[in-house]
Amino acid sequence: MSTATKLNNGQVELITGSEEFGKSFVSVLVKRSFTIVDGKAVRSEQDSKLRISDVYFDDGDPQTETIQHESELTPNKLGTDVVLIGNVYASKGKLTHQMSVEVSVAGKSKSLRVIGNRIAQHVPNGCPRFSEPVPFTKMELRYENAYGGKDDRSDKTLPFWYPRNDKGKGVVLGDAREVIEGLSLPNIEDKDDLLTPERLVIGDPRRWPQQPLPQGFGWRQKTWFPRCALIGACPPFLDVGVVTIEERLGLLPKDYVALARQFRLAPNLSSFGNGASLGMTFPFLQGNERIKLNGLTPDGLMEFKLPGEFPQISVDIGKGQEDLQARLFSVSICPDQGSMDMIWAGIKEIGDYRNWSTVKTLVPEVR
Repeated sequence: MSTATKLNNGQVELITGSEEFGKSFVSVLVKRSFTIVDGKAVRSEQDSKLRISDVYFDDGDPQTETIQHESELTPNKLGTDVVLIGNVYASKGKLTHQMSVEVSVAGKSKSLRVIGNRIAQHVPNGCPRFSEPVPFTKMELRYENAYGGKDDRSDKTLPFWYPRNDKGKGVVLGDAREVIEGLSLPNIEDKDDLLTPERLVIGDPRRWPQQPLPQGFGWRQKTWFPRCALIGACPPFLDVGVVTIEERLGLLPKDYVALARQFRLAPNLSSFGNGASLGMTFPFLQGNERIKLNGLTPDGLMEFKLPGEFPQISVDIGKGQEDLQARLFSVSICPDQGSMDMIWAGIKEIGDYRNWSTVKTLVPEVR
């Protein structure tokens, strides 16, 4: 004889949204929590509440810390964000100077180089040097450890914040001892786009688009380029005609800078809603894909399969319950806790704002 435990239907929230040209919609968000056990994602007895605002690392100040958990009240996305919040672990707990880590989703992988703490050393009339990495057994996965930051010492009249990540390590404009000597260097990098001594000094701030892309597996903040560009922002020191890496990767439209300067760039709110690290947003996942984490747990390898469940979502706007297609918006994994949250959304188009007069009620239902 077996007894079945009836699980609740998840944390549910109904929000409204709009797209370009004033088109409105209703989004029903559903959040469910899981525990990763023996290669399976098992439904938790209690679902985590939907986060209504951003949460910063160490409960920190947004001015100094990066986002650990992004607000989950996002009305629309163009794909599934897969986000990992955790640490890098050296193999078998043995000290290492550097190592590779990898996240694989449905056979598509992203690999990063993780390097121990280093500093830059000034060389008069020569190229700076990088110190040897300090060995480590554990490294935090957060964008403070990626390339970025600010330089307010090279030119005290013109502080420079790296538009792609203003809280990272390694950004410097001038080749002077007082700004280079002892400068902390990034720990988390793309092995194919490493910061080298030759690339360290930016010089002219207009050269920042040629610098490395910050790397990680967490959330990219809404104020960082290129995400902020999707709602029309144009960072300083970016001239018309400059083709950024982001434009070549298809993350921004062609001639983005010219369009933004002329106020002719329509905001792309759906794409703006996706905030996973570069390479970690996928065409909407089916929710049964296999995920593999290498170097991100003390055991070295965590492999499991998404649960394969989809909530049945409907909404009543005054004409009875109407079924909505559930789309998987995000998969947020915390390997150290062996936990995972998944968020789906069902979207009901309202159309022109005048159509709101026909909406008599807003009652979501999740099964």
